[in-house]
Amino acid sequence: MNSPGIFITGTGTDIGKTVVTAGLARLFKKAGAKVLPVKPVQSGGVLQPNGKLDSPDGDVYGSAGAEWNIETQCPYIFEPACSPHLAAKLAGVELDVSFIAGKVRSLERRGTLLVEGAGGILVPLNGESTMLDLMKELSYPVVLVAGNKLGTINDSLLSLMALKQAGVSVCGVIMTSCEGPVPSEFGMAEDNIRSIEKFAGVKVLSSIPYIPDWNIDDPCCWEKVDRALSCIDVSTF
Repeated sequence: MNSPGIFITGTGTDIGKTVVTAGLARLFKKAGAKVLPVKPVQSGGVLQPNGKLDSPDGDVYGSAGAEWNIETQCPYIFEPACSPHLAAKLAGVELDVSFIAGKVRSLERRGTLLVEGAGGILVPLNGESTMLDLMKELSYPVVLVAGNKLGTINDSLLSLMALKQAGVSVCGVIMTSCEGPVPSEFGMAEDNIRSIEKFAGVKVLSSIPYIPDWNIDDPCCWEKVDRALSCIDVSTF
């Protein structure tokens, strides 16, 4: 690894960032690397009987076999399932990009960090800063997660354009199929990949297929993720 971490972002919400982050953690671990998933800001936290909030993304990381400690790896967690800036405002908290970045960097000595953003690239963190500002502050290379479906070419190219214009290094794109099988008509799924690579000049690293009856506690599901990501050479990060 040439960088202490990788930032995983997406073209939007519910696009598969968490599964990709957990899958990359498994991939790096199999390659002998020490990795640590990090969720700097989590909205949609689940209230526990003890009054504390649990991270649903952290549950996915843990089920995938990754090391997870919510106290250190999830500095901010809010109950409302909404944009981070709104969730923080409702909680009376002001999110500060530099402070969040400092919390993340404090974990670098523990291994390669896989930092998962919230929502898409331009999701606000406060009245002035977005998730993109956190990416710039950390200066980690970025993996973009995009769904292989109708409309993804535009979504992906706009996202990659924003990253490039901000001077953020992009490792590549990982395609997902969270909502159902990839489109079979007109060769659309394959063309989505070719078009993104051609117009953005960025490689699609892997495609995770639709996994029916997805269950984070089912090893068979994770084996399918492993197979999809096995084509990625971790030494290139």
